[in-house]
Amino acid sequence: MRPKNGDDQMKKTSQTTGIASEIGMRDPDQLLPEREVMLNLAKTFSALSQPFDEMFKEHGITPVQYNALRILRGHGKPVSVYQIGENMVTRQSDLPRLVDRIVALGFAEKKRCEEDRRVMWVTLTRKGKALLKRLDEPLDELHREQLKHLSREQVKQLSDLLWLARNPEPSSE
Repeated sequence: MRPKNGDDQMKKTSQTTGIASEIGMRDPDQLLPEREVMLNLAKTFSALSQPFDEMFKEHGITPVQYNALRILRGHGKPVSVYQIGENMVTRQSDLPRLVDRIVALGFAEKKRCEEDRRVMWVTLTRKGKALLKRLDEPLDELHREQLKHLSREQVKQLSDLLWLARNPEPSSE
């Protein structure tokens, strides 16, 4: 019988020797715990993102382009290139070029702001909305499939810990 929440798997594998052996470390005892976390994050991101990369490729977009389209849909109104950059999951160095690419694909339109000519407004097109609608359920299913071996409580705990790692609480000193 398969464990419901992955506890047995956690007991069988020492986390330190797990990532160390995965990346071919000769002396896992020398692995700094904070480095172990970073290595685990990198390996996990790589493993979990690959199926998403493939799905996006099948639809003619990249993960970064999907992220920008998701932001446009979330706002539901014209958004500046600057706002897109602020809401990106991962930082991008050349947002104007990213916007130009999704515009060229027909998923968005851009229009210069009349009050401030430096600002460019970006809007999701019908084609962009249709693409996101087609991707919604397959993406949700892939998320569920990838983490089905974890309990709801474990998924919540993992998410909380990752958020806390990015947002340390101010020390009370």
